[in-house]
Amino acid sequence: MKLTVPNRRKKELNNRILLVDDEPLILDELAKVLSPAKRNNAELNELGNRLFNHSKTNRRKAASYNVCCCRQGDEAIGQVQESIEKNQPFAVAFIDIRMPPGIDGVSTAEEIRKLDPNIQIVMMTGFSDFDISEISHRIPPEDKLLYMQKPIHSQEIRQFALALTAKWQSDYLLHLQNEQLTESNEYLKEHDRLKSEFVMTVSHELRTPLTIFKNILSNAMAGVMGKIPPKLQKNLEMADEAISRLTSIIDDFLDVSKLEVGKMKVHPEVLCIQTVVNDLVEMIRFVTDAKNIQLDLVLPENDLYINADLEKITRVFNNIIENATKFVPENTGKIVVRVEDKGERLRISVEDNGPGIHGDDKEKVFDRFVQVEKHIGPGKHGTGLGLAICRDLIQLHNGRIWIEDNPDGGAIFRILLPICDAETIENETELLAASSS
Repeated sequence: MKLTVPNRRKKELNNRILLVDDEPLILDELAKVLSPAKRNNAELNELGNRLFNHSKTNRRKAASYNVCCCRQGDEAIGQVQESIEKNQPFAVAFIDIRMPPGIDGVSTAEEIRKLDPNIQIVMMTGFSDFDISEISHRIPPEDKLLYMQKPIHSQEIRQFALALTAKWQSDYLLHLQNEQLTESNEYLKEHDRLKSEFVMTVSHELRTPLTIFKNILSNAMAGVMGKIPPKLQKNLEMADEAISRLTSIIDDFLDVSKLEVGKMKVHPEVLCIQTVVNDLVEMIRFVTDAKNIQLDLVLPENDLYINADLEKITRVFNNIIENATKFVPENTGKIVVRVEDKGERLRISVEDNGPGIHGDDKEKVFDRFVQVEKHIGPGKHGTGLGLAICRDLIQLHNGRIWIEDNPDGGAIFRILLPICDAETIENETELLAASSS
């Protein structure tokens, strides 16, 4: 719902007040109380107790309001309509409940509320035969509806006017700030989207020439272009490793951009987690064996299944285990990959005896471009995107990833994933059987 705001500076108070009463004398005296500039001091001191019940007192300079007076409901409704059209809304409306011969105050307030949902309404009456709950139901919301019993003390109406105009202004400024925050948020989201689209475009453009360079280097090292001297062979191998590294970085940027704009596609299938993890551990074992690092695998006896994208879930497991191999000590390093049945979910843990990750860094490592490992030990450092991508990929699989301290020293990366239900496994089995027949 759009808020009608006055055509004024943001810090200027909206002091427009609408007075609606069928008795001219009451209407005139209400206006004089709220607009002291319109009357002289002698008249102020001579006002009687007939309506306001006040005595002569020493008065501070009272606030003055821009008052509009109406004797009938239809006239008041017309004034509110005009104020909206001119973008000069009333902050407060004081409305008498009984105003013969026209429509009553409740019906008047009801129509005014439809025109301006932000105006503060005060219902006035000298009678007690009205149902407050019914009025509240007809003129919502309750936080913009108040009641005053006649006769009204002059100070009472001043305080109502002061508090309610300030409340209107406060609501207006809050709405203005929320509007600005929304606009800023939309701008930032669009800026972020354009950045991601740009990174995706540049990444795609870079991958093609890198693939060509990679192929040329591979052919050269394989001797397709003739025999090359050992020194040049070593240089080509270094160049090939650098291109592989650059390709990996570009792939990370491309994946992050896809995740940010929601373009990362997931192709789930029913997978046996023991098979996936075992195959991956065997691939990584040649790295741990070369560093004399102990790599253990602990699997449950019963097969556990997940509904996941094989390429993406393997990438997550590979990243976590490879990270462990980078930071455990050679010769004395130990890594344990453990799969556990946790009822409706399964838990994969990668435990190591490296330097560990402490304090707030356990959360920071999953932020983009954060490389906590630079502070905790040597090793081959990346872009700081790997674990951020892991977190997003796990979330795409309705899972969770986090870090705990290893009681024996080091860190434990844990991943929690939903276990595939029996019906999904059965359907997948039937589909495979049908496709092979």
